Amino acid sequence: MSSPAHATYSSTLSLSLQGHEFQPQYGVQLIFNNTAQSLLLCATACTQNLPCRTFDYDSSSHRCRLFEADLTNGAIIAMASQTSIVGSVILSASLYASMYNQSCSACQENRYQTCSSTTNTCQCPGNSYWNGSMCLLQLFANATCSQIDACRSDFNLSCIINSYGEFTQCLT
Repeated sequence: MSSPAHATYSSTLSLSLQGHEFQPQYGVQLIFNNTAQSLLLCATACTQNLPCRTFDYDSSSHRCRLFEADLTNGAIIAMASQTSIVGSVILSASLYASMYNQSCSACQENRYQTCSSTTNTCQCPGNSYWNGSMCLLQLFANATCSQIDACRSDFNLSCIINSYGEFTQCLT
């Protein structure tokens, strides 16, 4: 990865053993359910779909599912069939730190950050938040949160502050 343009499009994936599929915590986290002719094409669909963090592929049915979820809000479960496999996008702070809050030219066509039209800077994509080192998925109802923007605003959730001034959990 010598050029920044190459790094823009690259993703590192982790694959489960065969015989597993992904089970998201919430149905809304399924963003794509279609067919793909190969595991590679399903993985490519995930890396080209900005919110995708996890996918599963069944080689017998060619089912390819993409999820806006990771192992913090979903699980890899064993299946009776040995033809299904789960892939996860591996994220690290190094994918974010050099671009976050920089001019939009730093994150042009980037999978991990988007250009904010209000600030003209690189920001976390929708349904994610900046935790100080990387963009994490926003949390759902009743999840423990530690900052104001950690909860899913599209579900009218906020990180509630207790009487001691500490953030506690995502509630409406």
